[in-house]
Amino acid sequence: MSLLRTIELAEEVLKSRGWAYQFDLSVLTNQSEDSINEHIRSVYLSAIQVLSKQNSKKLLKGPFYLWICQKKLLEDNRQIVNGFALIITPLFQDVVGRDVDPVVETMWQHKGYIRMESAIPILEGAVPACIFEEGQALPIELDGELMSRLSDAFEEHQYMLSLTNPGMSLRSNPYE
Repeated sequence: MSLLRTIELAEEVLKSRGWAYQFDLSVLTNQSEDSINEHIRSVYLSAIQVLSKQNSKKLLKGPFYLWICQKKLLEDNRQIVNGFALIITPLFQDVVGRDVDPVVETMWQHKGYIRMESAIPILEGAVPACIFEEGQALPIELDGELMSRLSDAFEEHQYMLSLTNPGMSLRSNPYE
């Protein structure tokens, strides 16, 4: 199965833009790492559940890719916090053809929700967790080949952006 999922992660998938739902993990202060991971899992599973209950055949058909990354985030009070983002690609509008976001209301209900914003997961250091297609979520195995492809895609995408943004500072590769 991992080979099948890896093959489906074409270059356009690796470089696609989507919605990043950002969460402040500092609200879970004094929680164990297991509790934090359970919170992340809860957010991830609720997004899958919302997608699977849609009436829109286009939304159910997908495909959508769910990505996860833990990173420093700027919260509403302009403080840097430990956080994570659940990113869903491609943009819902690219699949459905109209503005729709079936997931955002559920994300608001989770502890620590900060905001949603457009993001390119490869530039955020996110890893793909699953593909949602035909109403089902299929896990994506993070094997060495996929991590290598993520690393290469990050380097290439960042380089291409630097050509059009000369003052851009290059970041270290989060996939190495």
